[in-house]
Amino acid sequence: MNLETSFVSTFKKTTSPQSKLVGCAQGLYGSACQHQLAIIVSMSFVFVDSPNNGSCISLFGNNWSIVHVRKMPFVGATCVFLLTGGYAIAQTHRADFKSGDAIVGCNVIVVY
Repeated sequence: MNLETSFVSTFKKTTSPQSKLVGCAQGLYGSACQHQLAIIVSMSFVFVDSPNNGSCISLFGNNWSIVHVRKMPFVGATCVFLLTGGYAIAQTHRADFKSGDAIVGCNVIVVY
């Protein structure tokens, strides 16, 4: 992996593989660590299903891929989530560092 790497991504969000779309996640990932796989993440979760349609929560934090479970705080929100707090718990289910593919589950806790 290069010392400096950045990625842009968009993901669809559902409550299960067979369920309808409830939102999407759009974000930036960057790496700037020589000694371990440490990624800085800036991501927004945008909701497209009622009653939260158009609302967004944003997180920013370190995503240490070598740690199985990571917590990242919210840094902003819009619409119905304005003035809320919370965090996301990311858990790696599978990662292929040669191809750059990974499956990461993300549970989001919002207090409002």
